[in-house]
Amino acid sequence: MPLFVLYTNLPKDKIPEDFLPKTSAFLAKQLEKPESKVTVRVNADQMMITAGSADPCAIVEINNITDGAKNKDTAMAITNFVETNLPLPQNRFYIIFTNQRGQNVSFEGKTIE
Repeated sequence: MPLFVLYTNLPKDKIPEDFLPKTSAFLAKQLEKPESKVTVRVNADQMMITAGSADPCAIVEINNITDGAKNKDTAMAITNFVETNLPLPQNRFYIIFTNQRGQNVSFEGKTIE
């Protein structure tokens, strides 16, 4: 169920064509989940500023069924991944973790318990 959502003011043409599949594979490995359960969504061309500046910036949202115990390590790995694969320095984006319980997520009409 891991979900990676990126909101950025970068134009769509600055997002590499292989960013979505690379992110999917990376997230599956990092979160130790099957890639068949991973969803990646990129929202480019957003009207946004960070720290009063319209320089390239982003928000990354990570939704996952977890207790959050590995968020600290995951945060550094995601930061390095994003900074390496997009023209976004690490001081220009935040990562927001939403740790879900299985009973709050449904797939194929059934909650994941």
